[in-house]
Amino acid sequence: MHPKRFRMPIFEYKCLKCDAIFEHLVIPTSKGPAECPLCHSKGKHLEPVISMFSTKNDAATRNHMNWVKKESKNMRYEQHQMEKRLAHDD
Repeated sequence: MHPKRFRMPIFEYKCLKCDAIFEHLVIPTSKGPAECPLCHSKGKHLEPVISMFSTKNDAATRNHMNWVKKESKNMRYEQHQMEKRLAHDD
């Protein structure tokens, strides 16, 4: 390992309330426990997810990045829909 590199402890979680899957970076300056970006659930409403391990395989990396982009797009869409519902309820 290069002396200036270090591994960032990134954990993935699934929210049991809204089914969102997201990552949470855990470092000494973290602002607290993981929180769902869609419904803001914490604690017992979050379930750890087994993450894809690091790989040098270009095809696997491309496939994972495509999946991440798709999930990110889905999460943005779901967040937008939730915000619309909340605005409509007010």
